[in-house]
Amino acid sequence: MSGTGKTLFSLCAALIFSLARAELKGRCPSGFTFIGEKCYHVSYEKANWFNADRKCYKLNSTLVVFDNERDMQLLTATLQVLGLPFSNSWKDSIWTGLSCLGMGNSSAFVQNRDGAAVAYTPWCPNQPNNLLAKDCVGYANYNGFGYHNIECSLYEFPFVCQAKRVETESYLCLKKEQFLEVEVIV
Repeated sequence: MSGTGKTLFSLCAALIFSLARAELKGRCPSGFTFIGEKCYHVSYEKANWFNADRKCYKLNSTLVVFDNERDMQLLTATLQVLGLPFSNSWKDSIWTGLSCLGMGNSSAFVQNRDGAAVAYTPWCPNQPNNLLAKDCVGYANYNGFGYHNIECSLYEFPFVCQAKRVETESYLCLKKEQFLEVEVIV
């Protein structure tokens, strides 16, 4: 190979390597599944809201909170495929990360872990009703899919934890045989 050919080969190799390096948005933590734009861990184990919240916290995650309708529809469809019953009853709920704990007799439900306001609140009809210290929020097909407020410790439901993706970088290694060798005649 001539000097010019070697130079072109080196340039092609550098270009291909730089194009082959891929930065990924991230992957889900172990035990979590990527659905839509989030990582989820579905627990069939029934627990009251406090225990469900604590179990998600131990997994470095939070109880699920929907960001938008698409987010809600994707997870609902997945949960139905996984066999969680969503009959037309609050009794077939999953816990969410919303509560108004420590806020007095309030209907201002916030995200439990950071107190952030919730932008998307798909409440079931006639909810929240704030009767009898219903300070926590479940998600069910209760006259339509949506949130409903419920007492935190009396009932046990399955729950879903959500976690942020783990940032990663991935590199694609190429063998010399995969490079295009070009002979340039000058």
